Amino acid sequence: MSQLIKTIWQERSNWLIAGIGATIVLTIFMEGVARLVLGGPMKPAAMICAILGLDSSYLWLGEILHYATGLIAFPIGFILICTILKLRPATGTGVLWGVALWAIAGIVLVPLSGGAFFFGFGKTMIASLVAHLAYGATLGFLYQRRS
Repeated sequence: MSQLIKTIWQERSNWLIAGIGATIVLTIFMEGVARLVLGGPMKPAAMICAILGLDSSYLWLGEILHYATGLIAFPIGFILICTILKLRPATGTGVLWGVALWAIAGIVLVPLSGGAFFFGFGKTMIASLVAHLAYGATLGFLYQRRS
C-alpha cells in the first residue's frame, strides 16, 4: 500500500496535468456536443446534488465535486488501477477507464439520483458514453505522453 501512495505522490504532476486536459475535453463534450445531440448540456452537478439530497441552491457544490473527481479522484483511480493490474497507462487503458466510469454512472449514480437505469437507454446514454470515452482516452494519452 505504501508503494501505491508513493507512486501516486511521485507521479502527481503527470496525473494532474492529464486530469486537467481530460476534464477540459469532458466539459466540452458535456456542454457543447451534448447541446447538439440532446438539445441542452448534461448536468452532473444536479445529479450529484440529488444523490446528496441537496436542492438546486447547492449546484455550486455539485460543480466543485464534479470537477474535483475529474481533476483528482479519477486520475488517481486510473493510476491505482493500472498499477495494481500492472497495465501501462495509455490511450487504450484510458478508454477502458472511461467505459468503467460510464458504467458506474449508468448503473449506480444515475439511479441513486432518481434517474433511470443506464440513463433510460436513450440519447443521454450515448452522449454520456462518448463524453466518458473522450475523458478516458485523453487522460490515458496525456498521462502516457508525460511519463
